[in-house]
Amino acid sequence: MITYTGHLHRLLFPSMIWTMPGPKVFLTFDDGPHPTATPAVLDTLARHGVTATFFLSGQHIAGREAIVERIHREGHGIGIHAYHHNRSMAFSYRATSDEILRTQELLHAIIGSAPRLFRPPFGFFSWNTIRAAREHGVLLVMWSCLTGDYSSMSDDKVVKNAVTRLQRGSILVFHDNDLTEHRITRLLDSVIPEIKRQGYSFGAIR
Repeated sequence: MITYTGHLHRLLFPSMIWTMPGPKVFLTFDDGPHPTATPAVLDTLARHGVTATFFLSGQHIAGREAIVERIHREGHGIGIHAYHHNRSMAFSYRATSDEILRTQELLHAIIGSAPRLFRPPFGFFSWNTIRAAREHGVLLVMWSCLTGDYSSMSDDKVVKNAVTRLQRGSILVFHDNDLTEHRITRLLDSVIPEIKRQGYSFGAIR
């Protein structure tokens, strides 16, 4: 697992977003909406007065439209995490295009606009991914830190990953899914105050 990305990634793939401009830190959440993890994340963000960005999987939206509405209503950014969470779509321009457009349509029906942010599942991409994003006017958003919250890492290690290499514009990846639902709140309760202590504020990618 590549936890951190840096200057080399930005040089090799300059059309992709690895960090954001400006002084803020950007928390992002992949794989939702989840029936328990996503509301837990939203409650925690609200308690800390923080905005973030949610990359949503189309296959998880049906029946959870109210959660999507809440994400939007509370001022968070919304992006696309494809419809199906798999790597194989990266091998096909057509499949990638279909996954982006299908999820955009679902989200447009709920929030009234089509998100223009896309993070490919597992961060797995090819030139097909880049081409599809470009032709549909979608920004490919990657990260500067993959925290490892979904893995068997201890809470202390995940928190350390999140806070030890912070810089202006850092993009941190967390997950709101089955693997994190029982610990995402306590992780955020540790990470957010430490980021604030280091002098950073938070932003949502839009």
